[in-house]
Amino acid sequence: MSTEPGSRRRGVAETTAAIERAAVDLVLEHGYDGVTVDMICHEAGVSQRTFFNHFKTKDAALLGTELPEVDERAARAFIVSDGPLLAEATGLVRVDPARLPGDAALLSRRIRAISGNPTLMARQMERLTRIEGELREILELRLRQQALRAGAGEAELAEVPEEAELVTHLLAGVMRYMGLAWSRSADAGAPPPDPAEFAATLSRVLRKLA
Repeated sequence: MSTEPGSRRRGVAETTAAIERAAVDLVLEHGYDGVTVDMICHEAGVSQRTFFNHFKTKDAALLGTELPEVDERAARAFIVSDGPLLAEATGLVRVDPARLPGDAALLSRRIRAISGNPTLMARQMERLTRIEGELREILELRLRQQALRAGAGEAELAEVPEEAELVTHLLAGVMRYMGLAWSRSADAGAPPPDPAEFAATLSRVLRKLA
């Protein structure tokens, strides 16, 4: 007989959210290494069987079910654009809104939990790695188009793949920063960072690095 009548009344999405909230809150309180699946189950009011029906591991519950993917429409526009490369590249990655938590506070707390733990951050970066090859191809097409418009020779065109790989790695760092900035705004009850202001900041920083 089930020992979790509350979970029977909850739908799948609600149970998933309850497990995610419990995992994130416990890690913020006790630290990553101090939290077990048993603790998450107790906090969420579910059995281990229910937990593993929703998530394979503790890490999966902490990271959530949303996975990044390339926005094909944005990619087509990006390839032919001559705007700021790195700022526009951040628009290539999207997450299905239907898979995001409906609770903005949960998303903010999750970002804090992930950014505060190297293991979780590495897992999160692995999610971006699954589309890294696709991003690199898109960046390479954009850079090649730019080089051809500028009348680049064979030697310059041969450098494009390496340049695209470097920009792909830079993009991962920029997206981490954007996530943290979003979390800080949410914690402060402020609106999300303005994309135009972010692009201006990024452009200013890149000029200083050159």
